[in-house]
Parts: sequence; structure tokens; C-alpha cells
Amino acid sequence: MSERKVQWKIRPGDPERLGVTRTADGWNFALELCGEEDVSLEFFRKGQQEPCMEITLPRRYRTGNVWAVTVMQPKLSSFAYRYRQGERTFADPWAPLLWGKGAFGTKPEDYGMFLGGILPEGEVSELPSPISFEDMVIYKVHVRGYTMQKNSKVKKKGTFRGLQEKIPYFRELGITSLELMPAYEFQEYPLRQEKAARYQPASPAPEKLNYWGYAPGDYFAPKTSYCAGKDPGREVKDLVEALHEAGMECLMDFYFPGEIRPDLTLQVLRFWRREYRVDGFVLLGDGVRMEYLAKDPMLADVKFFCPGCDIRQIYGNRLPQKKQIGEYNCGFQDAMRRFLKGDEDQINSFQYYVKKNPAGCGTIQYMANHDGFTLADLVSYDYRHNEENGESNRDGTGYNYSWNCGAEGPTRRTAILELRRRQMRNAVLLLMLSQGTPLLLGGDEFGNSQGGNNNAYCQDNATGWTDWSSARKFAGFTEFVKSVIRFRKAHPILHMPCELRATDYRSLGWPEISFHSERAWYANQENTCREIGVLYCGAYARKEDGSPDDFLYVIYNMHWSDHVFALPDLPEELRWHLAVDSGKKDEEAVCAAGEEIPLKEKKSLKVGPRRILVLIGKQG
Repeated sequence: MSERKVQWKIRPGDPERLGVTRTADGWNFALELCGEEDVSLEFFRKGQQEPCMEITLPRRYRTGNVWAVTVMQPKLSSFAYRYRQGERTFADPWAPLLWGKGAFGTKPEDYGMFLGGILPEGEVSELPSPISFEDMVIYKVHVRGYTMQKNSKVKKKGTFRGLQEKIPYFRELGITSLELMPAYEFQEYPLRQEKAARYQPASPAPEKLNYWGYAPGDYFAPKTSYCAGKDPGREVKDLVEALHEAGMECLMDFYFPGEIRPDLTLQVLRFWRREYRVDGFVLLGDGVRMEYLAKDPMLADVKFFCPGCDIRQIYGNRLPQKKQIGEYNCGFQDAMRRFLKGDEDQINSFQYYVKKNPAGCGTIQYMANHDGFTLADLVSYDYRHNEENGESNRDGTGYNYSWNCGAEGPTRRTAILELRRRQMRNAVLLLMLSQGTPLLLGGDEFGNSQGGNNNAYCQDNATGWTDWSSARKFAGFTEFVKSVIRFRKAHPILHMPCELRATDYRSLGWPEISFHSERAWYANQENTCREIGVLYCGAYARKEDGSPDDFLYVIYNMHWSDHVFALPDLPEELRWHLAVDSGKKDEEAVCAAGEEIPLKEKKSLKVGPRRILVLIGKQG
């Protein structure tokens, strides 16, 4: 006798538990649905086109607009399901898995053919100790685009498995936290190109692929097209567990538009934390209510990141002892880019952002992000080149604060290429020597370029994919980035838990941070000034072995001319040694620990144009 004729036992379900959840005697299914037509629940064996079981829900199973039923059938994880109302069929928007989706970029002919899946029960992995904001180094990638290129050297390209293959590389690079652009089942074709002008033919505008994924979707389900096999849940769990075993965190991006209710946002984040052990969430969109999320007890040990928030509005006057919220700081990007290229009147902004690290809230600093120029393009293009997007090059920001160093785009001129590489080293130093949490865009460490496209939201191709073919040419620069990250980690004074003070509040003889120029203890703040020195008194910080950190003096000359900098006095037993010089080649720019070069100069030092030096106070 077929299963269609043998009706499974059911009873009224719990309407407060939307989606599908385990009960003592089966599975609870609950769906919010308007309309007066009857609702039925259809079950499919995986791989079959026709349902093997259909359950019509009695009217008494409806509470308000929520239909809820408990199916007393314990072994349902091998089945898929969907709902039917009248002639319309649809997948459960709260389903933890979604079946029937094609390859990435394939537009489905019938959205009603999608089926929900049930996560198989399994052991829950242990949660690792959280990494504090000041110790984090974030690395941001697109799950598909990061390994799709043929030279990515992974077997499972464009998938969660492909990212997992890259974990040894992430560890070697020195990152602590991997940020994934949207990896839930987002809508790939919600974007329509508007007509550029009234005089164009009144024809339907072509639909454009949503490559980035910042769109509504089935928030509980991992992206099926990002999977190498047929078990999305398992692949995501394996990736997160592998990151944890390697001592790293997993952060995930979510986009919630204004029409999304706060309770749905909360349930989504609880689910990904509970089921996949995700360590933090980058939240975008008007549907994010941070004051609601930050006070949820189930998410008390989760990090939240957002473009901007009023920490006082969330917590009032009682700031948390442990930071939970991090603000993505586009102000840092704009100010440091302008300082890097040598714009006027940037010293005040530099002083503010180089030490910004507010109490109660983390601050995420970056020189490049997914929605702008890559680091290589930042020093290669003055203007955006988004023609491939099909919007007449009008999309994407026009305020890039970039400089092409003398030629727009690719060039063979050696002097320009050398200057670009030096500016890239300067950009990495500006990022890694600032307080707060640095974020590195995946591929920037080996010169990934998008050909000047600063808005590759629809480019599922070589433009939007990370270009691993440049890794060999930029191998020296990659080693430079690794060395700078190691240097940052080795010196806690560069990543303190609280904002540095420009006062000697511990009577050590030096303030925690101070600014200098051609004269010691004097910062030239004229609007034509493009150079400054920053002195860190390491005695305010402690290394892992409990010893005080070193004196560090960072000299920034972003001018196109030489400048002489005064050298602040050190304790009598110490003298200045050169640790980092961005004017040298990639492989020579950072001295190994213990091999720093003692300076002959004691009172002042001449520094070449567009150059950053890091000096360290040592004996000898």
C-alpha cells in the first residue's frame, strides 16, 4: 500500500515555532500564511517529482495567520516538503534546507517547484573561546568568487569545500576571522535594470544577476549552489568546524530590508548560531534592530557588525564590559585613502582615525571593501570603469579617493609600477598600524584587480572573481602583508582594547600616544602638511609573556618630497632601530624580529617621499 493511502498521524502543532522543529514524538511544521483557502503539506522522497504523502491541515490547526501541525513520524530527515494553497505551491521560507535550485545564476522557471529540507540530527560542536575585537584580523571573501578562478588551486571551486581547502593559507596569512558575503539562499534575480533615459525604446529592461547576494531570501537555508555535494548543511558545518579547529572565527553577512520583522531577524541569527556555530554576523539593511538583537540572552556571546550604530542608544549609560558590537568604519577608508594619495588638510583626520577605538564598541577599519576599488585598483585608476555593468558607467561611487600613480589602468612603465607597489605597502601599513580591527579584502594581498570596476555586483565572471593568476607576480607583496600582520600581533600597543590617551596617565615619562613632525612633541597641522610621526610608549601594554611592549615610532611621509623628522628621546639604554621601511622592496621592507637595523642618526632622520618607516626602541 502506498504512503499516499496510509495517512501519517498528526496533531495540532505549536504556532510559535515557525519552520520545522523536532518534537518528542515527531516534527512540528508551522507556517505564516494569509488567505482562506485550505492548506496542505506535501512530502517528497528525494529525487522524486511527485509527492508521496499529502496532509491537509484541518482548520482548527490555524491560529491567526499561522498554520501549525505536528507530524508524528520521527524519521523525516530523508524527505523534502512543500506547502500547497489552492493551485499555488511553495517552499517553506523558514526551511533549513532548500532543494530544487539549479546552478548559480540559473533562473528557475517555476519557484513553486522548490522543496524544503529537514536538517538531520547530529552532535553539536563545542564553541571556541571568542577572539576579542582588538586581536581580530578579518578577511572578507565571496564564497563562490574567491575560488572560482582556475588558478585558485582547490578541487571544489566556488564552494564551501573550496574555502575549507584554503584554511591553511588563511592561517599562514595570519587572519583570525573569515567573513563570508551572503551565503544563505538569496534571490539571484531580483534586480532589474532601469531605463537610462526617456528616449530609449519602451522595452522590458533585462534582469541582472545578483552576484553579491545582498538581497532577501530563504534566510535559514545555506546556498545550495555554493555546495560541492548534495548536503549543504553538512558542508557549512564542516567549514565552520574546520575554521574553529584552526583557531579562526566564521562571520556571515546578512541583508534584512525594512519590511522584515525584528522577530524574524532574531530567529535567523539564533538558528545560524545554534545549528552552525557561526561566531558573528555582519548585518545590513533597514530591518536590523541592533538594540533588540544585542540584548537577546541566546546571542550574548555573538559578535554583531553593522555600518553604523549609536552605542548609547543601545546600552544607555551602562556600556558593556566586553565589546559585542563592531561598527564598519567607512570614514577610516575615506580619510586614509586621501592621506595616502597626498591630499591637503588630512592630518587632523589621520590623528583621529589612527587611534579611534571607542569604549563599548569595536571599530572595523579597511582600505578596500567589496563595494569599491580593490587595493590594486586603488593605486591604478583615477576613475571607475563599470561599463560592463550595463548602466552607462553611472553606477558605483564616484568618490574613490584613488590615484593611478601616473597612468590609468595597466601600464609597463617601471617607475609607475614601482610607485604603485610602494603605495600598496603604504596602504597596508596605514591599516595594520591603526587601532581597532583591520579588515583585508580577499585577494588584496596578491594584487587582485577588477579592471577598475568598483561595483561588481552583477559580475559572476573574471571581473568579480578573485584573480589568483596574479599570486605569483605579487608573491613578495603577499609575504610583506604576512610580515606586517605578524608585527602587529607582536606589539599589543598597536591593538589595545581601549582608545589610546595622549597623556602620561601612569607617570611613565611618556604619554601612551603622541604626535611629532620636524620638531619632537609638535604635530604640524597646517593644511599643506602631509607628514606626521606617531610615538607609542609600549610600557602601557603587556606582551604575552608579561613583559612591557617596545617603544614604537611610526613616521608617515605622504608628501612627494623628502622631509626631516625629529626623533623623540628614548630611555638612556635604548636607541632607535629600523623595523619597517615601505620604500624598500616587498621582501626587504620588514626586518625579522631581532634583526632590526640600528640607526646612526640620534636626533633627526630624513625620510623620502611617499614612505612609511617604523622604528623600534632597543638596546645596542
